[in-house]
Amino acid sequence: MTKPTNELKSTPFTEVLELERIVTPDEEKRVDHVFVRRIKICKRHPEGFPTEEYARFDIAWPEEVKEEIKDSNVEKEDIKITSK
Repeated sequence: MTKPTNELKSTPFTEVLELERIVTPDEEKRVDHVFVRRIKICKRHPEGFPTEEYARFDIAWPEEVKEEIKDSNVEKEDIKITSK
């Protein structure tokens, strides 16, 4: 079981602005590679104090549900062929 990804959010002390987001699917590993560039601004600092940061994480694809078909109503019949 994988841990959920918690993305950074704005708080009363900091403001988070997303500048760029790139999502790249990976068919082989069945994940999405996510690259995020964002800026955090400290609201309590008199000059704003911006900090740019980068984050990279993977989001797994949901598992595919494989349905098995059960043929419970199929009857097997034996056919005997006789020749004269």
